[in-house]
Amino acid sequence: MTLARQFAGNLLQFSRQTFSAAAREQARTAIIDTLGVTLAGGVQDGADRLRRVIVPSAAMGKSRVFGTDLRLNALDAALLNGVSSHLLDFDDSNSWLHGHISVAVLPALLALADERDLNGDAVIRAYLAGYETAVRMGKAVSPFQYRHGWHPTTTVGIFAGAAACAVLLELTEQQTATALSICASLASGIKSNFGSQTKALAVGQAARSAVMAVRLAQEGFSAGQMAFEHHHGYFNVFNGSDNVAPEALTDPWQETPSILDVEKSNNFKYFSCCYAILSPVDGVLALREQTGLRPDQVESIEVQVHPIRFPHINIPQPENPLAGKFSLHYCVARAFVAGTLTLDDFIDSARFADPATQALMHRVTLGCHNGETTHTAEVTLIATDGRQFHQHIAGARGSNADNPLPEGLLAEKFLDCAGRVLSPEIARAFYERLLQDDYS
Repeated sequence: MTLARQFAGNLLQFSRQTFSAAAREQARTAIIDTLGVTLAGGVQDGADRLRRVIVPSAAMGKSRVFGTDLRLNALDAALLNGVSSHLLDFDDSNSWLHGHISVAVLPALLALADERDLNGDAVIRAYLAGYETAVRMGKAVSPFQYRHGWHPTTTVGIFAGAAACAVLLELTEQQTATALSICASLASGIKSNFGSQTKALAVGQAARSAVMAVRLAQEGFSAGQMAFEHHHGYFNVFNGSDNVAPEALTDPWQETPSILDVEKSNNFKYFSCCYAILSPVDGVLALREQTGLRPDQVESIEVQVHPIRFPHINIPQPENPLAGKFSLHYCVARAFVAGTLTLDDFIDSARFADPATQALMHRVTLGCHNGETTHTAEVTLIATDGRQFHQHIAGARGSNADNPLPEGLLAEKFLDCAGRVLSPEIARAFYERLLQDDYS
């Protein structure tokens, strides 16, 4: 039996189980969080530019384009929503994938759910299947892909999006295997576009491709039966034969659903910057409170992170607020000056150009520690009078069950994001519907 067929069989069998209330609650939280950031992303400049390109030639349909009054065909809605969901880089992430799961799954899933008038349990079940697929694909090919320069949110996430859609539309095992094999040729995304709108564009394109792959499989479109294990297949081309663990896909999926993994489940963002920066920012804010120092009393701030985190956040001089999301130097400086980070710190050019922030940014340095845990950070603050203060951060808030996010923070985040598009009353009503698994 081919790998794609084993993969498909395990995926469909997994989706038929009775999911626990805890698993469903985790899925519900992730969906709500993602819809909030999608609404906020839909009114950003990048989303507007993309709509000006796509909408004139797009067929109308039943699928919503969040943040607008548009209803388009499922493929183009998935593209537009996928981009909006990731433009602010405020969406959840996962350490098995080394990327962002919900934006890989939800834009494709909801576009088809709208089209087929599916809601409630069908969406939750399909999301959980997509989530599981993302984790298992991540175990199979990451962290190699991430370190090598691929962006797993798209190069791996496309399979998660297709898996969720296959479950939603109740594809057969053979059709699901074909859809996954089609995705092997549609997977793409590189990290050199981090800090630009193209990072989100690749997410949207992956969502669109996932919908297309599933629909093509339904129509009997053909794909290589050995798209994964062939010597010119996905595994060898993206990873090389020595950097793959295919048993994560082919062994039976009988463990507890990965969304309940207390060590590496969803990591929800409370600041809209790269997740690798959250731990250092936590440390800087702790030192700010502890010392009471003003920015002009800081000689330097030295940050050390795990080597896997270093390359894509080592941006000492970002060009604009969007690029600042991946600049540890900007995020640390802005957080120390303002006492927090907000969405507007990565949108508003005036905040980005704030003289105190820019001055402190040039006194921030980034290096690597030699610890094994990827989400830890070390922060040292040196005052102008020579005093030194140090903070070790075991992980960003919300990174594990022992370090949860403050109660109610995600609800506040949703209402803040949705409130950039909707009135407070409508945003609250939408939130209450989502709590009841009403995604219509």
